[in-house]
Amino acid sequence: MTGTTRVSRFAATAIAGLVVVVLAGCRTAIEAPPARPAAGGWDVARAEILAWTADDPAFAQDRALEASGLAMAGRLLLATSEKYARLLVIDPAEGLRARTVPLDVPRHAELEGIAWHDGVVYLCDEAHAAVYRAEVGGEPELLAATGSVVVPAARVELAGVEVAGGKIGVEGIEISPDGRLAHLLLERSHLDAERCVSRIWALRVEPDRLVLDGERLEVRLEDCNWRLTGLAWMGERLLGLKTQYPGERYEIVEIDPGSGATTVLLDLTDLLRGVRAEGWGNNVEGIAIADDGALWLIGDNAVTGVIDETVPPPTDEKALLLRVPRAE
Repeated sequence: MTGTTRVSRFAATAIAGLVVVVLAGCRTAIEAPPARPAAGGWDVARAEILAWTADDPAFAQDRALEASGLAMAGRLLLATSEKYARLLVIDPAEGLRARTVPLDVPRHAELEGIAWHDGVVYLCDEAHAAVYRAEVGGEPELLAATGSVVVPAARVELAGVEVAGGKIGVEGIEISPDGRLAHLLLERSHLDAERCVSRIWALRVEPDRLVLDGERLEVRLEDCNWRLTGLAWMGERLLGLKTQYPGERYEIVEIDPGSGATTVLLDLTDLLRGVRAEGWGNNVEGIAIADDGALWLIGDNAVTGVIDETVPPPTDEKALLLRVPRAE
């Protein structure tokens, strides 16, 4: 599908005309009344759904990519295809072209979170409770990457961290702006039958390991249907993507690095419920903040078990890529 897709009457009602659908690099804005910016400074009335053009058709948005992690590398977006050992390098400035880069990770890895700093990518693997480090370079190297070259990813020792592999496990990773610390996110842990927390470890970055730096942070959740699924830095502020299931509620929160208390900066519930009417999956799990302050989000569009295929199959729900600009 190419060109501009009109938001359906149902979706437009659900999200109050806030979404702009962008396909094949074309941008068409829907007129919307001025809205008060969110606490994070974003303008949801100018939100855009974006469609990329993949160099490998097997990793187009109509495939079950299970895109769970998102990071910025300069102007480029880096996304993970969770169970297919691929890094998607998306260039928003060049017609939303997506390069597909194979990664050398263990069989049945589930690549959930991703972070980039100074030419190095860090990936967290939920299935094996592992973190991998891959040297991918900056914009020139990433733009020159091809699907014929497999990028090696070495497992990094986690010193002072106790996590187990499984379905509810390490979900996100983020590197501090100065490159000194990695923050590793465990999406949800039970304190007892009714109380849950998300856990974040601050880890000192060393060449071949990540070492616990201070106490583990616990982020209290309203109940055990909530979780944190992604982390991002906005200047000196640590942000998280907080979601609830069932009910499909979505919030961007600021996390106090001392107490674990959260402050809601943006509620995306209405917007993300509305996109399903246009065929987009809305299980959003990855977030990133661009240099211009725009908020980017990506969605996991499939639920699968153990995967042995090398490329994802077709699916009914397209992989969502969403941009929310800063307020002017």
